[in-house]
Amino acid sequence: TSQDNGAYGLDIGTDLAELLDECCRIKGDFSIRIGMMNPNNVLEIADRLAGMYKDDKIFKFLHLPVQSGDNEVLKRMNRSYSVEDFKHVVSTFRKEVPEVSLSTDIICGFPGESKEAFKSTIELIKEVKPDIVNVSRFFPRPHTLAESMSQLPVEEIKSRSRHLSEITKEISYQKNKVWLNWEGKILIDEKGKDDTWIGRNFAYKPVVIKSWENLIGKFVYTRVNEAFPTYLKAEVLK
Repeated sequence: TSQDNGAYGLDIGTDLAELLDECCRIKGDFSIRIGMMNPNNVLEIADRLAGMYKDDKIFKFLHLPVQSGDNEVLKRMNRSYSVEDFKHVVSTFRKEVPEVSLSTDIICGFPGESKEAFKSTIELIKEVKPDIVNVSRFFPRPHTLAESMSQLPVEEIKSRSRHLSEITKEISYQKNKVWLNWEGKILIDEKGKDDTWIGRNFAYKPVVIKSWENLIGKFVYTRVNEAFPTYLKAEVLK
């Protein structure tokens, strides 16, 4: 994990794909989750990196922030990638690993984001259909260039955020419904409320089960019987 995993190795003559290849050679029953990667640092290694995701030791989970569906807004954000770059990386991963869970980030109301630009963001999300969209409202951080830019009205930013969140919630729900009746093992990594535990399947989908045992760090075989926008619910298979 890091600020940008895709940048790993740029200063020492290697890259993330090579690192993961070494990690997957380690013996043992474990799972690796790859953290956030900006599209510009994934472009050159996308093919090899997607190939590494086929390994059973790696969660099929891709956190690839796009922030906006409009290239002009991305330039104002000083992002070193385009909407097309983002879509290329996503398609590369989905071609190699169709079950990959895609998580992305969107900032609503960045200075200069017109209604047309926001509409482009909505269209991108509807087209790509990420499993998870982390929607945030723009807030000017002190001493940044964005702080000196002309700001959008706060109510407009809130309205855009609410609208996009409603859209992404429905997409997430539809994506999770595909997992109904799925059977397989999950790795328990969190204690839930009351007598529940939260685990992750191979695509890093959060799966909630009920048990009175301490299951942290254990693999459990389950069957998904309910789907919600943010998680799956399952029964333990004996």
